[in-house]
Amino acid sequence: MQHAAFGTSAEVRIRLGGPAGFGIKAAGQTLARSFVRAGLSTFDLTEYPSLIKGGHNTYHLRVSPDELFSHVEPTDVLVALDRATVDLHLAELTDGAALVYDPATVDVSDLAPEGLCLVAVPFDDIVKEAGGAKIMRNVAALGAVLGHMDFPIEHLAESLRAQFAHKEPQVAEQNVAVATGGWEHARRNACEFPHTLAPIEGAPKRILVDGNEAVGLGALAAGIGFYAAYPMTPASSLLHFMATRAEKAGVIVKHPEDEIAAMNMVVGAAFGGTRAMCATSGGGFSLMVEALGLAGASESAVVVGLFTRPGPATGLPTWTEQSDLRFAIHAAQGEFPRVVLAPGDRADAFELTWRAFNLADVLQTPVILLGDTYLSDNRQSVTPFDTASVQVERGELQVEGDVEGYLRYKVTESGISPRVLPGVEGAQQIVNSYEHDERGWGSLGEDASTRAAQNEKRMRKLELARTIVPPARRYGPQEAEVSVICFGTTKQPVREAMRKLAAEGLAVNMLQVVTVWPFPADEVAAFLRGAKRTVCIEGNLTGQLQGLVREQCLMDVDESLRRFDGRPFSPEQVEMKLRGVAGRA
Repeated sequence: MQHAAFGTSAEVRIRLGGPAGFGIKAAGQTLARSFVRAGLSTFDLTEYPSLIKGGHNTYHLRVSPDELFSHVEPTDVLVALDRATVDLHLAELTDGAALVYDPATVDVSDLAPEGLCLVAVPFDDIVKEAGGAKIMRNVAALGAVLGHMDFPIEHLAESLRAQFAHKEPQVAEQNVAVATGGWEHARRNACEFPHTLAPIEGAPKRILVDGNEAVGLGALAAGIGFYAAYPMTPASSLLHFMATRAEKAGVIVKHPEDEIAAMNMVVGAAFGGTRAMCATSGGGFSLMVEALGLAGASESAVVVGLFTRPGPATGLPTWTEQSDLRFAIHAAQGEFPRVVLAPGDRADAFELTWRAFNLADVLQTPVILLGDTYLSDNRQSVTPFDTASVQVERGELQVEGDVEGYLRYKVTESGISPRVLPGVEGAQQIVNSYEHDERGWGSLGEDASTRAAQNEKRMRKLELARTIVPPARRYGPQEAEVSVICFGTTKQPVREAMRKLAAEGLAVNMLQVVTVWPFPADEVAAFLRGAKRTVCIEGNLTGQLQGLVREQCLMDVDESLRRFDGRPFSPEQVEMKLRGVAGRA
């Protein structure tokens, strides 16, 4: 076991583990919601294999009165629903950690109690006494953990009632009874439990969201009218999110036969004037690529979510990676402009989504949201999103009035052509996949001069894009011993490591590349020129971001840190690397 090397003094790290099918994630998120309701901050990490039943699942929850940026490696309280959880995670426990288990199903007789608080709780007996089903043993465990932590049961009861609000009332009350039984057992059998938590009265309101929920909320705030997707981890939950809100929000949601159809549908919806989006992972995006080219050729205002997981092929369906950066930038044959935005956390996901719809409309070209499983699947407590700040910009879109002489693909200095909705009188237009002239006639698009003019017109949009896309974001002091460049969710563990190192006197700053295409070469170059020692941190094997820095800035970083085993960076990893770069290893 190890000493707790990370986090705030008042925080607790709780890990639940057991086989798939035991409701590990649902139980964990119910517990997280309880703490958020009580005014605390949380960050969770769910790890599970791509199996419907069987295999080892864990849910790691970090709880603190202070803001949290990422998960961490150590565990203070391990709730083991099977012996495998003990064996796999014993080395992660901090000195004095608690192991909560059912002695009827988990034998811990071989464990030395020194430095470990063994807490025996008869989960199955508690469930039986409350008249519940065996699947509820996870809820009994939650109640027991809160009881031993001297935390009131009321917040968990409210969370359970919210969890099962869509079912008959007796289902929620049965779960509340089981949780209360676990809590009361802990109170009757109090031990020297190593950790306590307490609600914070009057704490600012927070909401608990994962990245896909944040994207969905951003899309709704932007006025999305059409969403299409074929389920593929980790994008699947966004389809579920949109479908459950479709009727109330006035959004058409389609689950088509495949990703090819989804991409073509959003192109058609955009042609009709509605704000349209689809989302998938790398394999589904591979199928979408030709239709993405159709969106580029037809200058369609579409938003595409590419939420990555490790490839190639099926790869690791439930794990994370940042290996589709180059794919997003170069996908589809030929050359056409696109914008690629990479949110780093849930607040980014909300903001960049609504901005993506504006950019797609203004530039009349596809905008890609590049996320990953670490963002999509894991929840964080955040300040409620500022919907009042959302602005809708539709660009050169005309819905009525004089359209005499309308040319859908008129060659302009900005690269942006007039756009009139179909059905407006006099606005005759042809939209297809061929190269075309200003009217859209494909038969005339094969003329050499016409082809050159249209190609150049489209690509001029990138120059306009550079002036309106979200800039890179800088964190930390102006002067630092080590400077980090990263994109996407790597931002989170880097910020956590920066905070820890700052408390120990090691100054680190960071540049988060938010718009990865068009690449912000001037901003990145200025950041690197002002740095003492530089590190590029990214979740892929080949250093795709570092390659873009070399290509676009004609510069390089001093060192790099890469991870490509399907797991997200931990702040401990980042901290160790930055110490080494600063000569403090």
